[in-house]
Amino acid sequence: MPPGFLLVTSEPGTLVSLEEFHDWYNNEHVPLRVKHLPAFLTGARFGAADSLNPSWLAVYDIDDTATFKHESYTRLRANRSQRESDLVQRLELLDRRTYEVVADSGESSLTSSYKPSNPIKCLITHWINFSGDESSFHTWSNDAFRSLSSVEGWARTRTYKCIDNLKTGTGVAKDPEAQIVPKYLAVHEVLSLSVAELPDFVVASNPGSVARVEEIRCWNLYRAYSTIAQENVVSSS
Repeated sequence: MPPGFLLVTSEPGTLVSLEEFHDWYNNEHVPLRVKHLPAFLTGARFGAADSLNPSWLAVYDIDDTATFKHESYTRLRANRSQRESDLVQRLELLDRRTYEVVADSGESSLTSSYKPSNPIKCLITHWINFSGDESSFHTWSNDAFRSLSSVEGWARTRTYKCIDNLKTGTGVAKDPEAQIVPKYLAVHEVLSLSVAELPDFVVASNPGSVARVEEIRCWNLYRAYSTIAQENVVSSS
């Protein structure tokens, strides 16, 4: 099965303090995944750089999309601690989306992406609805990579197809339409968010008439986490 990607956006809201939110995320939620599951290759959190909500983003590279249905992973939500269960019920938003990788421009010598040694400092995310099929999106992705490679400050882009999603929280409407999300995602790793304003980047990252970019967000790195997968590579080398 293809490599996977887990992306979670969240908003603490008025019922959860920022201190409580970060303590839970940093000391319970993330470690239970990256320190215990070898399938979690990387993990990092970013804060909004555009003053929009949701304010927080967590991203994880996953070795295989089969992980999303494996008991080692699903039990983490099924058997939440009392603390986590209580906090999740008070969050304004917890928007979890799982993806499979469509295309990858490749690792950059400028950054380690989400690893704690030289992590990427900024992300630009494009949520996209594409009118063609997946093969057409794959073709567009590779064309975009070639164009982006000449953009100063660009490091890497990966594109994904959403395979599952769930929004929960006090601010989420009960209407089924609230659960609808764009099918595709492009995550651009950049050295500075000023890249977002460069004409060459705007042109190269725009799918044009075959698609509609539903949302563009900009993010600054909050923290990159070491994982058991990374530690296993170091110990075996």
